[in-house]
Amino acid sequence: MHIHPGQGASAHPSRALFASAASLAALLLSASSAFAQAPPPAGAVDPAGAPQAEPYGAPPAYGAPAQYGQQPGYYPPPGYAPPPGYAPPPGYGQPSSTYPVGPRIMNYEEGQAVPEGYRVEERARRGLVIGGAVTFGVTYILSAMVGLVAESADRAVGGTGESYIPLYIPLAGPFITIGTADAKGGGVFVLMVDGLAQVAGAAMFIGGLAAPQQKLVRNDVSLSVKPIVTGDTVGLGVSGSL
Repeated sequence: MHIHPGQGASAHPSRALFASAASLAALLLSASSAFAQAPPPAGAVDPAGAPQAEPYGAPPAYGAPAQYGQQPGYYPPPGYAPPPGYAPPPGYGQPSSTYPVGPRIMNYEEGQAVPEGYRVEERARRGLVIGGAVTFGVTYILSAMVGLVAESADRAVGGTGESYIPLYIPLAGPFITIGTADAKGGGVFVLMVDGLAQVAGAAMFIGGLAAPQQKLVRNDVSLSVKPIVTGDTVGLGVSGSL
């Protein structure tokens, strides 16, 4: 077997060429990867002339939070003592011990213990006084108005109208008018009711004043209702303070 020198010489250079190309490619790849991974030096300038930003460092450690009540805008915790020299106004937050906190007036029964801050006082029976005054006043005004109308009508037909003048008299006026006006049937009934209502109202009013009842009155309350009877005035007088 004979090997020609030309065949061996042509095959050997091809293998060497391929080996050199592979080694050059591996070298270029390793150099480019190493260049890409290496960070730029601090303060380096890029080709455009702008300085490179320095890398960020680790953030600073946070300190312990402030104690409660020391943060701005927070109210002090319960039990916080005011600064020296500060004091609330006199009597602030302290209940008054002079007068009790309770009703101004309460019912009282004989022998009952008087609570502290109260006193026993006799007062008119307001229910009877007010009810009697209203009943008497309304019925008397109606009676006087009827008497005025009846008197005017009697004078208009030529009469004197004197038969209805007793209606101006309180209490007894309606009963007197039954005889003077010669009332019959329904007229007698109306005049009787009118007279009895006036008497009942007056009796209630007088009874409420004449038979007062005992009440428990708070010491800071001073109010009294007394009748006023003069030559030309009859009424009630109210005086006191609450």
